[in-house]
Amino acid sequence: MGWSEFRNTGLTHVDDRSSEGYTCLTPVGGDHIYLLDHKGRICHGWSHPGFVPGYGFMLSGGRLLVRGQPHQEKVAAGMSAGGADIILELDWEGKVLWRYEHPSFHHDMFRLENGNTLLITWQVAGEEIKNQIKGWIDENENSYRWSSEEHINFMMAGLGVGGRPRDMSGYLSDQIVELTPEGEVVKFWNAWEHMDPEADPTCSREFRHEWTHCNSVDYKDGKVLLSFRECSRLVILDWDTGELEWKWGGYELSHQHDASFTEKGTVLVFDNGVHHPVVPHTRVLEIDPATDKIIWQYMPKVVFSLHSGHIGGCQRLENGNTLIIEGQSGRVFEVTPENETCWEWISPFVLPFKNVHCSMIFKARRYGPESPELAGVKFESEKWRELNSRMGLA
Repeated sequence: MGWSEFRNTGLTHVDDRSSEGYTCLTPVGGDHIYLLDHKGRICHGWSHPGFVPGYGFMLSGGRLLVRGQPHQEKVAAGMSAGGADIILELDWEGKVLWRYEHPSFHHDMFRLENGNTLLITWQVAGEEIKNQIKGWIDENENSYRWSSEEHINFMMAGLGVGGRPRDMSGYLSDQIVELTPEGEVVKFWNAWEHMDPEADPTCSREFRHEWTHCNSVDYKDGKVLLSFRECSRLVILDWDTGELEWKWGGYELSHQHDASFTEKGTVLVFDNGVHHPVVPHTRVLEIDPATDKIIWQYMPKVVFSLHSGHIGGCQRLENGNTLIIEGQSGRVFEVTPENETCWEWISPFVLPFKNVHCSMIFKARRYGPESPELAGVKFESEKWRELNSRMGLA
């Protein structure tokens, strides 16, 4: 979609095919996580002093699980956000119920039914792995591009909404960790031990610093679904045994985000498409892991009107519609199975991030009025009246 300073913001469209509910989202660069009502007005928010949120989603009873970082005045070009992310669990009023800091936590998390939490963490893979992996930008081009600070600043401006540890050197891959509420690691899974260095190459347009770059984690019925951006792969593994059960992507995907299980066991994913051959194309896919077939996809009716190069998301709603987050432009919209838009909200927030201004949203989630996440909560609309008015959301 792109961005224009003259575009309409807030709720731009809604009709009776849309799914009633409340949408949780986090404007990148701000200090709040917001809950929108179905008319696109802010009806609740969470914040914590000195904490810059990156992405949060609701748990039962109005609680929020959110990753973010301590506030920092300056973040250098090339750094995803600052340091490694931290994770907070907040109650409806914003009180901290749980806090955990990990030296290399990034991007996403999932709260399990047993109370434990799955985290994605950066880990250094060995040199022997690095030397086997195919792909990356040619060394000559790599050296040339990094020789110009001005050009690197141009390429990196505003990129990255997940943390990256500043004190970590070496070649990065991912470790998925199961963590107890007391902070004990009870299980972990190393991506580099299960992915194939030759069959799962890094994109040839990426710099030589990491292989997998996991950007989402989901869990259903003992299975863990992961999205690996750098090699454009989705994988499903058995969490009990650690065995890799399904792998899909490569030619079909390009730097995708936000893979999730649907209720029927299919996989929904936001295909950013930034390095699809010839011209970037962004779309949303639903894949059946049993057949490896794409069984549904959203592509805009006006070509190239959906595009987000490095973030974005999607969620299958209870009524069968799909919520789509065009992350870079801050657009959140809902489409029917027939690809017709029935709800659209465009962020009015333009916020400073990594020495530039942005209107980005990493991803979002919607909750029905009777969902467990909203059980027992009390909305105070008057508290948000001035902000809604100032942002044109009233």
